[in-house]
Amino acid sequence: MKIEDIINREALSERLDNDFELFKELAELFIKESPNLLAAVEDAVTIKNGEKIGKTAHTLKGAIANFSADTAYQSALTLEKIGKNNQLAKAETALQNLKHELKQMTEALSRLMAEDRL
Repeated sequence: MKIEDIINREALSERLDNDFELFKELAELFIKESPNLLAAVEDAVTIKNGEKIGKTAHTLKGAIANFSADTAYQSALTLEKIGKNNQLAKAETALQNLKHELKQMTEALSRLMAEDRL
C-alpha cells in the first residue's frame, strides 16, 4: 500500500498549511478516538437504528475529512446516507467497507507520521 493511494498528501498539506506537528497531533488523536467512533457506528448498525447510523457515520465522516482520505470519507458518507434513508439492508455491507477503509487509513496515517514530513 502506498500512502498516496489512501491520503491525498497535497490536499492534506494545503489544509494544514504544511504544519507537520499539527498533522501529527490530529493523526494521533484520530488513531486514538476512531475506534470509539467506529464502535458507535457498529452499535447503531447492530440495533438497526437508521437515525443513529446516520448521525454516527456523519461524525466519523467529519473526523476523516481532516485527512484528505477520499475513499474512507466516501465510505462514511455512504453509510450516513444509508442511515438517513433507512436502507438498513445495505448497512452491514457498508459498515464492513468502512472498517476496511479505516484500517487502511490508520495504517497510512501511521506511516506518514513515521516519515516525519507531509
